[in-house]
Amino acid sequence: MTPPAQPERLLTVPEVADILAVSPAFVRQHASGLRRPAIPSVKLGKAVRFRRAAVEAFIASMEREV
Repeated sequence: MTPPAQPERLLTVPEVADILAVSPAFVRQHASGLRRPAIPSVKLGKAVRFRRAAVEAFIASMEREV
């Protein structure tokens, strides 16, 4: 019998800011909906966390061809 799969580790605001090369304030504003485009997030009480796949999809959606 295989053990149950570990749940995905959620990313913190500083980790997402590092991935996007922006400030943590930018991440918080876009996660809260104060700014657009919104970064998909998970609210856990006062904490905000992010799924890696959602952050990667956000990056892909921001890509543009010139």
